[in-house]
Amino acid sequence: MSILRFAVAFFTLAVALPVWAHHDLRAEFDEQKPVSLRGIVTRFEWSNPHAFLHVDVKDPSGEIVNWAVEWASPLDLHKAGWTRDALKVGDSVTVEGWLARDGSKLASGRTIVLASGKKLNEAPETEAPVTRGQSKPTPRWPDGHPRLGVVPGERGYWANPSAASLVETTVGNIRMDSNGLLANLNDAGKVAPFQPWAKGLYEYRQRTLLKDDPMLSCLPPGGPRMFQVAHGVQFLDQPERRRIFVMSGGANRNWRLIYLDGRALPNSDDVTPTYFGYSSGHWDGDTLIVESDAFVERFWFSNGGLPHTESLRLIEKFSRPDFNTLRFEVLVDDPGTYTRPWSSAWTLRWIANQDIQEYFCQDNSKDEPHMVGPAVGR
Repeated sequence: MSILRFAVAFFTLAVALPVWAHHDLRAEFDEQKPVSLRGIVTRFEWSNPHAFLHVDVKDPSGEIVNWAVEWASPLDLHKAGWTRDALKVGDSVTVEGWLARDGSKLASGRTIVLASGKKLNEAPETEAPVTRGQSKPTPRWPDGHPRLGVVPGERGYWANPSAASLVETTVGNIRMDSNGLLANLNDAGKVAPFQPWAKGLYEYRQRTLLKDDPMLSCLPPGGPRMFQVAHGVQFLDQPERRRIFVMSGGANRNWRLIYLDGRALPNSDDVTPTYFGYSSGHWDGDTLIVESDAFVERFWFSNGGLPHTESLRLIEKFSRPDFNTLRFEVLVDDPGTYTRPWSSAWTLRWIANQDIQEYFCQDNSKDEPHMVGPAVGR
C-alpha cells in the first residue's frame, strides 16, 4: 500500500473508532469489517481493563458458536449508563461491532439492544466536562504557592488533556486521534527532531497501529504519558514533607514522587532506572519546575509511540492559572534519540466532585494475543 493510500485509509479509522484506556483498538479490530451478532448471553464479565460479553450465536449452518464481545472498562461504561447487572445470562441481545483482525470469534462492541428494546452504547471518550461559568481563582497554600491537588472539603482530579501526544510546540497543529495515531503518516517527521533510527521506529509503530504498546502488557505510562492516558491524574501535596505524590488513574495504582527539598538528581549510574525516573523540583513563582532522569527504555514516554533511550532527561513545568486548568510543559532532552532538545505543552481540565477510581490492567487482560495490526509493506 502506498503512503498516500495508507494515509487516506488511516484517517478514516482515526475519525471512526473510539478510544479506550488500556490500548488502541485499531491493532486488534478492523473498522472495515462490521458485524451484527444476535444471540443469547452466556456470561458478562464486569472487570478491568475491559468488560467482556459472551453470546451464543447461531451461524448460517445452524451451529451454535460462542462469541466474545469486548467493551470498555467498567469505569467508562458506567458513564454511559451501564451497570454490573445490565446484562444477564439468558438475555436475548443484538450486538453491533467490528471483527477482530486475527479472525477469531471476537468483536469490539459498539451498541447492544436487548429484547425489551433497551439500547446500551459504547462508553464516551472523555471525562465529564467541568461546569461552565465563571472560573474560580487558583487555590493556594498559606505560603502562596498554588495547590495542584484537591482543596480540603472538595473532590476532583485532572483529566481530558488538550493534546493527544508529545508534538514539538513550534510545529503547530498535527491531526491525530486520542491515542496519538497520525491522520497522515507524512506528518511523522514534523512531530519531533528525530534521529534517523528513531523516525523509522516511530513510523513503524504508527503503521502497525501501536500494536506493540507496552501498556498492552500492563506496563506503566511513564514520563509525560502519565498526563495523557485516560482516567486522569491526581496530585497529593505534602508541604510538611516537602514532596508531591502524583497518582495515575489510568494504570495499576502507579505513582511518582517529586521531591521539593532541594536534593540533587542522583547520578544515573548510581541508581536503578525506573518507569517514572527520579524527580526533584522547586517553585519559581506560580510555576513548579521539575527535573527528572534515570528512566528505563521499556515504556513509551508518550502516546503515539515516540521512542526514547536511557539518556532521556525531562524538565517539566506545572502551573494552575485558574481553578479548572492545569498547564503542563515539558522539555525533552535525549541525545540518543533526538538531534536537539525540544518542547511540548498542553492543558488538563479539572473534573469536579469525583474521585479517581481504582483501575487494574491485570484484572482480566486478554487482548495481547489478538493485537496483530495491519500488514506492513503492502
